[in-house]
Amino acid sequence: MTYFFSVVRFVPDPGRGEGINLGVVAGDDEIGDWELRVVSNLSRAKSFDTTGRLPAALAFIGELESQVDAWEQLVPESGEPITVSFLDRASVEMRNVVQFTPPAPVVASTATEAIDLLFTEFVLDPASRTFRFEKKHRAVKSTQVSYRAHNVPDESVARKASVRSGPFEQVFDFAVHNGHVVQLVQCWSFQLPNQAALAEEVKAWAWVASELRRYGGEMDTDQAGFSIPSGENLEIACVFVSPEGSQPSSAFEEARAAFDETQTLAVQAEKADIVGERAALLLGVDR
Repeated sequence: MTYFFSVVRFVPDPGRGEGINLGVVAGDDEIGDWELRVVSNLSRAKSFDTTGRLPAALAFIGELESQVDAWEQLVPESGEPITVSFLDRASVEMRNVVQFTPPAPVVASTATEAIDLLFTEFVLDPASRTFRFEKKHRAVKSTQVSYRAHNVPDESVARKASVRSGPFEQVFDFAVHNGHVVQLVQCWSFQLPNQAALAEEVKAWAWVASELRRYGGEMDTDQAGFSIPSGENLEIACVFVSPEGSQPSSAFEEARAAFDETQTLAVQAEKADIVGERAALLLGVDR
């Protein structure tokens, strides 16, 4: 698929226009797969910094990283989310110590792969990669494809749906609705390196899922509010990226128990078609 990328440049003296490349940001708006990679060794940038402006540049890049993380965790942020439009506008308007090249396309299967292809080409001091892991974006993309394959109307699918049950709230990757919510879907990757943090996220999700099963809830979108039924009238599903090979995953063990307790339909990303098929059935879509 096509991703878009910009090179992030540090320009100590914008009047002179000389700068060095500090990193690359790449992503796709549709599935929210964004990644930013910055040089691991700043010695060259420090030697180039004759005006003492590198700390300000790094502070801005830190804020940019928080926006990239917000995409992954579905956490609302006060700043503007990272999008291709943001990069396009930044490439024109930002003429200070941090500058962006105009966004350009690159063909890759993930944002990580896109940056792997681009980093050594555009950045002289490449960051070392001591391990590789897959984020949840393949699960998100597979779910989207399954909805389209089974003719689930786009207007019946809410992305990043904020769901409430009593005092508890959870953002689900997908919510399928038709007057009321019929299916909630969470996507996970159990390859993430911080298994302890991932296990805590799973526990928080499971608590909300359990409350929804018992009491139902509500979901608001920009267009309308929707009720969420309790009990078996609501389908809760999970599409996940499995742990890699023999890789231990304490979070996956935690999740499997939670799936059983909350009666969650859990499928690997490779079998996400089941979720789209179920959504079409629940909506009564003609196929």
